[in-house]
Amino acid sequence: MNFLNIRYFIVIAEEQSVSAASRKLFVSQQALSEHLKKMEEEVGVPLFKRTTPLTMTVAGECLYEGGKRILSDYDRMINNIRNVTSTRRSHISIGIPTYAIPPYLSELLRRYREKYPQYEADVIKRQHSDIVHNMLHVDLYLSYLPIHSELETVPIIPHDPYCAVFRETLALQTYGHTWPGIKEKLLQSGDLSLVSSMPFLQLTDRLGQTTRDIALALDEFHISPRFGFSSESGELNAQMCRQGTGVMLMPLSIASRIFAPGPETDDLIIAEIPVKSFAPMLAVCYEKGKHLHLAEISFINEMREMFAE
Repeated sequence: MNFLNIRYFIVIAEEQSVSAASRKLFVSQQALSEHLKKMEEEVGVPLFKRTTPLTMTVAGECLYEGGKRILSDYDRMINNIRNVTSTRRSHISIGIPTYAIPPYLSELLRRYREKYPQYEADVIKRQHSDIVHNMLHVDLYLSYLPIHSELETVPIIPHDPYCAVFRETLALQTYGHTWPGIKEKLLQSGDLSLVSSMPFLQLTDRLGQTTRDIALALDEFHISPRFGFSSESGELNAQMCRQGTGVMLMPLSIASRIFAPGPETDDLIIAEIPVKSFAPMLAVCYEKGKHLHLAEISFINEMREMFAE
């Protein structure tokens, strides 16, 4: 048994639920259940009665009381060490995909620095498709595409629907007088095939993760669109979309920020498209088993607050 085991046990006891404790600790429910199972195997008796809510056994109450004292002494010791040395951590690295800078990132960093001036955050680009094998020097990874199960995932927006974004002038040029009826059906059903005659904008990446995800979305609607423009830059594709070059697929959280209401977006259509082949979400990820520092937890909480507003 180690300090981490004891800390996890205490949170489970106080939350009276493994699922609630997993959310508070930013640890998967499965991993937390495994920690609890190993602790009970080590002490040789159950620590909780499997009721709803969870209640401690007599052995659990002994561990809770003793564990609180142990952690209190440990935290006091560590704080004393930090107060007389320079080991206090004040810097974190934020990883982002290579193909696009999240449009919310600068605002998030500004808020974080203003609220937590004692911490610094740097930004590093990483290939989305190999992030699970390349977390070197990355503390937290921001993503709005499906993430590998080997990483811990903290959802910021659990369901971030995909959207088709395009200029209405492009649709009028393509469909003429039939466009009003098509538009109504599109906004009601989200059927992407209704606009398949327009050119699309293709976002590509070196290892193909983004390309595959977009291809899955297109396959769901049984369409093979003509790509009017392709690039590895999400920012450039957004500019081409704004100019009326084609249809761009992206999560709603990104579209609502890139194409904020204004004179340049008066005739812009943002239509939600129901994608079932994968679960698009806005999330923060980190290595499994990692114990988050207060600087990292503060960053995640600030991101949650920003998107909850």
